[in-house]
Amino acid sequence: MTGSHATYNVGPGKTYTELTNVPWLSLQAGDVVNIHYRAEPYRTKIGLRAQGTAQAPVVINGVTSDTCQRPVLNAENAVTATDSRTAGFGRDIQGAGLIQIYRSPTDPYDTFTPRYITIQNLMLTGAKGGKNFKDNAGANASYGTFSAAIYAVRVHNLTVENCAITGNGLGVFTNTKGDTQDSYSADIIIRRNRIYDNGYTTDDHEHNLYIQARRALYEGNYIGQAFAGSSIKDRSSGTVIRYNMILASARAIDLVETEEEYFSNVEPDPLYNYAWVYGNIIVNDSQLPGGSFSGNIVHWGFDNNPAKSHAGTLFFYQNTLINRVPQSSFWYTNIFQLGKDGTVPTGIKAEISSNVFWQQGGNEWRFLTDKGTLQFMGTNYVPTNWSASVPGQSADVRTQGSTLITGLDPNLDASFTPLSGAPVLGKAIVAPSTTPTGATAANLQVAHQYKEGVGIVALPARLTGSSGAIGALQRP
Repeated sequence: MTGSHATYNVGPGKTYTELTNVPWLSLQAGDVVNIHYRAEPYRTKIGLRAQGTAQAPVVINGVTSDTCQRPVLNAENAVTATDSRTAGFGRDIQGAGLIQIYRSPTDPYDTFTPRYITIQNLMLTGAKGGKNFKDNAGANASYGTFSAAIYAVRVHNLTVENCAITGNGLGVFTNTKGDTQDSYSADIIIRRNRIYDNGYTTDDHEHNLYIQARRALYEGNYIGQAFAGSSIKDRSSGTVIRYNMILASARAIDLVETEEEYFSNVEPDPLYNYAWVYGNIIVNDSQLPGGSFSGNIVHWGFDNNPAKSHAGTLFFYQNTLINRVPQSSFWYTNIFQLGKDGTVPTGIKAEISSNVFWQQGGNEWRFLTDKGTLQFMGTNYVPTNWSASVPGQSADVRTQGSTLITGLDPNLDASFTPLSGAPVLGKAIVAPSTTPTGATAANLQVAHQYKEGVGIVALPARLTGSSGAIGALQRP
């Protein structure tokens, strides 16, 4: 890439042979840093405080090899970039990540926010508790448990695209501290990445993705298992999760309350009480050594503070969800959990339409935990022997006005695409029943689908009337 302001090339035979001496803290709108592939990983911890614009973002761009191998940035035994050392950048978070997005000590504490930064085409690994690096003073130090490949204290308009992020404490972390009116992250886009095998087998507080922001979009990603945490943990407003392949961890999708402490910036967003999950393939399986199945696959509401809970509708449509849990591992699997531990805030519900739910395991299938409201709409494919919830509990699973196709096999191929004659073909697609103020209905229509190796492709044909199939994928 060529920057509209300046271009920095890093790699064998380039202006910079290492990342260490790139002027990271001086990057301006329109700058591009091209990191060229080499066989040996780059081992430099980077600080970013850049303020790009919508027309001229700051881009950290991996230039892949002839065989499409991404340049590798490895946090293990990395040195801190020269300008971060000189400026004392990130003194209080030195062990928190490989790429750190923060302010410099001389930037205004309350108001300075990095913005319009794109990080793409890289492999990011090694930012994990116990691994070593050289700190600002050049001394040996270790990463903390809660460390990430990308660690943003505060950022607006961050895009992470086509990266492989693995072997870290967390994959991507963005925070919203909430101690001033400007202390929040916003407009985070996670697109077409492979994010997997982050976290620890003995600690469930670290996740593949841990995002807290005003508005977050996840699309076209392969999100594998985290070792003990969640595949996606999100504390944002107006979250959209679409066209991804997601392997469930402790949870596949965990959408819970903001943790702002002193000043609320995320919670007042008019879309705080809504989230959209559509066009995803979600598989509840155990792939990792020491990994486990999920007992509650999709969580909506809160996990610590019910007073800040999301208290509106989770729109869940056009997904394909596969459960492979044997009864010897879990007696039952809850597909949806609303609220927590029997506390369900007023107004919270899940609206379920045009999905395929496929039971490949042998345990009991329950759509809800003990309480809450789940409303089926349109046509959904569900297991023959499904249960609403725990017998005798007050969970409210509503099927009136909808069609449930029951069966043991929806007749999908190995990639979860419907085969000819599948019972999920030719069913009318039902959109969300409402569009809250602040959202745009046209932006929430199913127009693409996930494709392995590519991320996102347009649908083979526009879904109109009964021309398409329910579930995440359409026939060619």
